[in-house]
Amino acid sequence: MLLSLDVRTQLRSMFEKELENDVKLKLFSQAIGCDTCATTEELLKEVENLSSGKIKLEIYSPVIDKAVAEAYGIERVPTIVIEGDKDYGIRYVGLPSGLEFSTLINGIIQVSKRKTRLSDKTLEILQTIDIPMEIMVFVTTTCGYCPAAAIMAMNFAMASDYVSASIVDAGENMDLAELYQVVGVPKIVINKGVAEFVGAQPENAFLGYLVSAYEKLKRESG
Repeated sequence: MLLSLDVRTQLRSMFEKELENDVKLKLFSQAIGCDTCATTEELLKEVENLSSGKIKLEIYSPVIDKAVAEAYGIERVPTIVIEGDKDYGIRYVGLPSGLEFSTLINGIIQVSKRKTRLSDKTLEILQTIDIPMEIMVFVTTTCGYCPAAAIMAMNFAMASDYVSASIVDAGENMDLAELYQVVGVPKIVINKGVAEFVGAQPENAFLGYLVSAYEKLKRESG
């Protein structure tokens, strides 16, 4: 067992209170060449078992289930897709351990509610976005501010069909962390560097970066 008895008890009661609709977790995992895949698999199975059937885990291999992996745009393992009635574009790339375990749990609860925690104004602005916007949030398992930034990105992805959120463990994905010059976390990279910032920003500031990246892309394409 990866989760202690205390954590299991807390989770079971939290899920009973908070989970409203079913949530599908799709884990893309492989046995060879992935140090954290087996642990991620075990962790998600434990989480699924505490949910009274509300969380449904499906495990895929990108090699064997190539079509599924391509449909979900999977490039790395382990990658977790948190899905409701539809795919919101929420991905967690890496093992969600340490403080990032709370990101996973909060993401599951948020998706189960099928609604965001965003203000009406933010929701209104997100509805105007009409080109694909990818938010990458680089996190580490020891960063206290990372879960807030990750959950914010997940909320944005839930609010717009054009926005996706990938939470990336910087330690497990050193090549990406290097590519985007991640020195502090959380580091947020929008559309591969059209806009980027560091730190857990309040909703309106986070939205400001997303909108400015969107406007820049619109100008360039127009």
